[in-house]
Amino acid sequence: MANQRGTFAKRQREQDRKDKARAKQERLAARRAQPTDKKGPQIAWDEAVQVNTTSDDPPVPPPPVTPSDDVPTD
Repeated sequence: MANQRGTFAKRQREQDRKDKARAKQERLAARRAQPTDKKGPQIAWDEAVQVNTTSDDPPVPPPPVTPSDDVPTD
């Protein structure tokens, strides 16, 4: 006759694995069923952005001039 202890232990491990997977699926389904209001941090669009500069910073150079900028349009 086969080793009953090993067979039972294997069956028990398989059952535990299935139970754990079922519980995980239930948690996932419950989480997906809940409506979410927020998907990330809220952005305050109305706040002004301040750039802190010091007198030690070099001045920002102007953008380069392209030939199309020099030609006047009629």
